[in-house]
Amino acid sequence: MDAEQTAAEFVQRWAEAVLRQAARTRKVRARVTKDDRAYDYNEEWSPSPQQIAANYRELWTEEHMLVWSAHQLERWRARLAEERGMPAPPEDENLRTVRGALEHLDEVALGDLVATPPEGKPKHVGRSLRSLPNEMLMLDVAGRGPLFEILDRETIEAAALAVVKSIEDELDQRAMDHYADLMRGK
Repeated sequence: MDAEQTAAEFVQRWAEAVLRQAARTRKVRARVTKDDRAYDYNEEWSPSPQQIAANYRELWTEEHMLVWSAHQLERWRARLAEERGMPAPPEDENLRTVRGALEHLDEVALGDLVATPPEGKPKHVGRSLRSLPNEMLMLDVAGRGPLFEILDRETIEAAALAVVKSIEDELDQRAMDHYADLMRGK
């Protein structure tokens, strides 16, 4: 397998990973919504405050993994374009910002469920956080509104689905070309 085929394989792997992660995230988000509603109505079968907190921890990390998978897909699409001598697809600046903020979360100022750029450190520390709305990342809010305040979940999933379809179409075309070559005796 040459570098182009390997890069195409990784594009497919990460596109499929985004789709799986988006489905897992959607499932957890639905449970969080259901449990929140039950908790708010104080039903006798309502989840405990501990379960509500556990739900949000799970959803936050699932959404983090969705961002990571989408980032890996973007990187491998760029590598595939490079192998093909083509320009890389444009980078999603919002994805880059959120991924950077999450990746460097351990370097920033942590407050009461919020991360902010640290004071007294070089400007590059917390740079991604400075690009987020209000220059902060909420550490407890998940499943409400845009993903980490600036990413659209459906757009991420639709883009991955389009990539999977394009890879499948490409593989189908290669198979048809190979079959046609065989029929011509090549």
